[in-house]
Amino acid sequence: MIVKQALFELLKNFVRMRLLILLLSLSIIHFGCRRGGNESLANEYHFELVDTLQINLMYEFGFVTKSMVDGYMLVYTYHDGVFHLINSTGKVQKSIDRKGEGPREYNRNLPFATIFNKMIVFMDTRKLIFYDLNGEWVKSVSYHNLGSLGQIGIPESDLLFIDSGRFVVPNQKIVDLPNVSGHLTMLDTIPLWIEYKFSDITGKYEKANVGFMDTTGILYSSLKYLNYKSMMWFQDGFLCQIPQLTDIIYRYEVGRSLYPLDKVSLKIPNFKDPIGLEVEALTVDNYQFFNKSAAVNSFINYVVPMENGSFFAIYSTGLSEFEYDKLIEDAKPPEGEFYGYYFDNILSEGHRVHLPQNGVHPSFWKKVTYLGQGRFLFVYDNEIERDYYIGGVFGLKKM
Repeated sequence: MIVKQALFELLKNFVRMRLLILLLSLSIIHFGCRRGGNESLANEYHFELVDTLQINLMYEFGFVTKSMVDGYMLVYTYHDGVFHLINSTGKVQKSIDRKGEGPREYNRNLPFATIFNKMIVFMDTRKLIFYDLNGEWVKSVSYHNLGSLGQIGIPESDLLFIDSGRFVVPNQKIVDLPNVSGHLTMLDTIPLWIEYKFSDITGKYEKANVGFMDTTGILYSSLKYLNYKSMMWFQDGFLCQIPQLTDIIYRYEVGRSLYPLDKVSLKIPNFKDPIGLEVEALTVDNYQFFNKSAAVNSFINYVVPMENGSFFAIYSTGLSEFEYDKLIEDAKPPEGEFYGYYFDNILSEGHRVHLPQNGVHPSFWKKVTYLGQGRFLFVYDNEIERDYYIGGVFGLKKM
């Protein structure tokens, strides 16, 4: 028995070493092959592998939180719908499965979840439920629901606390506007985000302020827009918003401005203006064009604030129409190229960054999180042992 255990440990160490060598090789090959391309988009930053860690989860998972908070990351396993609190070494600290309709439980329709003030916070369609980092219930607080429709599956992390008595969330009804007639008129009245404040009178979180779309922006168009989803985060005292299909950042001062105070075009390399705006509605006759537009358009699927007012994003350049037609003809999935984008706030300039190689999955969708101090955790599928995942810790370095 002792000999078997020793052999097992030896095999595990061997596998881990193989994975580390594989990650190093992929990084070297990836950066070596990609450099020397378009010199006008020369990369001043790159990712350098600095460490690996093992995440002991058997089922496919995604990160809920976009960065490590209070030393932990919150992840969600799709197979069983369970949340897991993971520390900086990849160890599962606590698993939480409290679905239900009771006062100390969250229902299945969870639009948002996050970590705040050393508590895990779930926001369902009726209340906010707070648990400590050991998974013990702390409190449940109702809120006046104005737009949280809820969703089955992994929730978003855009539950943005200003302090323990105030938070901001995106208005989810905005996402459904492409399927609603008269959406331009509705943009005048439907807020993009909602601020809630705790009321000592009602004992609930009540609506306090809202923010609306920029009336001169690309989203505010008389033409049908395919996607109104935005990424939001707090930075330097401002609420920042970037629509998924544009490379323009809008900044609000919560409680002081109904509309953006300013907007900045990032000019992300190869980020295209969206096509398909001339189509007013999705029908049985034009759904193929809508599918094509979704594949051809550039989009952003991850944004995280960093130190000193900087931030990092992951975006797809989208396919060319020729590439899309060829992939459909060959019965292959139409996936575009994904890149990182680092905005240096001190120098007020942005840089395209090549992502670590990820096999046939180019985007690391829900498989990346920020660890702080310029370090990111990218998670890979483990094709050798199926009972855990391997994570590569990459530092964002200047060339």
